[in-house]
Amino acid sequence: MKLANSSSIIVLVCVAIASAQDKPKTCPQAGSDFASIFDGKTLKGWHISTKTGHGTTKAWVVKDDAITGTQDKPGNGGIVITDEQYGDFEVSLEMGNDYGPDSGLFLRSTENGKCYQAMIDYHNNGNVMGVYGEGIGGFAARNFQTLESPDRIKVLDYPKFHCPLTPEQWKTFWKKDWNQVQARITGNPPRVETWINGIKFMDWTDTEKRLPDKGGIALQVHGGGDLTKQFVRYRSIRVRRLDTPDNTLSPEEKAAGWQLLFDGKTLKGWKTCTMQESKVPVDNGCIQPHGCGAYMMVPEREYDDFILSLDFKISKGCNSGIFVRTFPIKVKPGEDVGYNGLEMAIDDSTGAGMHDTGAIYDLVAPCRNAMKPVGQWNHAVITCDAPRIIVELNGERVSEMNLDEWTQVEKRPDGSTHKFTGRVWKNHPRHGYIGLQDHGSPCWFKSIKLLPLRPKRAG
Repeated sequence: MKLANSSSIIVLVCVAIASAQDKPKTCPQAGSDFASIFDGKTLKGWHISTKTGHGTTKAWVVKDDAITGTQDKPGNGGIVITDEQYGDFEVSLEMGNDYGPDSGLFLRSTENGKCYQAMIDYHNNGNVMGVYGEGIGGFAARNFQTLESPDRIKVLDYPKFHCPLTPEQWKTFWKKDWNQVQARITGNPPRVETWINGIKFMDWTDTEKRLPDKGGIALQVHGGGDLTKQFVRYRSIRVRRLDTPDNTLSPEEKAAGWQLLFDGKTLKGWKTCTMQESKVPVDNGCIQPHGCGAYMMVPEREYDDFILSLDFKISKGCNSGIFVRTFPIKVKPGEDVGYNGLEMAIDDSTGAGMHDTGAIYDLVAPCRNAMKPVGQWNHAVITCDAPRIIVELNGERVSEMNLDEWTQVEKRPDGSTHKFTGRVWKNHPRHGYIGLQDHGSPCWFKSIKLLPLRPKRAG
């Protein structure tokens, strides 16, 4: 798996936006545990609807790794829709449309195209990632409109969710070729949230139930006019279901090669870091390491490069952590095994320092504290990919480090000192154990999943 390398650009954009508008600092949108629903070669898993009011165009093909659509004759648009139905989910894709066609990302779409639409009206007087009621009332929520060229916008008055960019910022934010868009839909009546290039652009909630709880994901070419010489293009289409039952894999995760590390019923495959059985049984479908009898709970084998995905919640005053690349696991008497791994800190706090939730403990502070209040479930994703360690929390990329830059003993790349005595993190083994820490208070973990990137020990 090749990881995107644009995070530093997105972070700079986020900081600039927060500073310019005096808003709380935000982090780039994350999605490392999304699974592909488009293979880049065929329309397998998709079909062309013959029932929409926009038409029945057959001009949907795969070209240059993208689903490409147009009108097959003047005025005849239509949709291509997934065979699979989705309820609560997030979908991410890249768009590279010509400037002119009216398109859209359809959420919970029916076969005849009724849906909550994340707008891709990519033309003069249009909008990207506003919310529109396609065939279910025609309501629209948008906070900007596009003008005569795609690098120009006009900010609209929408008090419920203000446009996060000024027209001047948009000029450099919007890319000339491909842009990433993302949408999340939850509940019914639903809440719809959207993002462009990692920045949240809309948060809208309906007041009534207009559609079934599940529907397809669809891409549109609008009917009317003559768009036969203009095209819409979509690639890298990925989804994460938000309603998958606890401690199970979704169909997309199974197809992508994800592994379930915890079955929710037993501690099979798990030991304490001293390789003993835990003194604490499974707690309501969760691993609860407090009182287990050692510093942390670990799977019985090591892992190299991977993406780890899990849910956790904390008790009041909790201090815990998720460890990766913990090696060696056996330590001399008096030594702390926690010094042998990299830790995503978990703490009942509201700060954004080196020891707060989302930090790579004592090494990298999070861009903000994205943890939910005590008792609520959080979703964490940790990527270990060669030298890169990336931490995502509740859909935000909160911290990351490149181990190749950590070349000095007991120092961070900026020259400041950390607490790991004698450690040069560049030289730390790029394999080891995953650990769930007992640091004195209850903390619950469930839906623990792993995707090997270059499996050696993950086999």
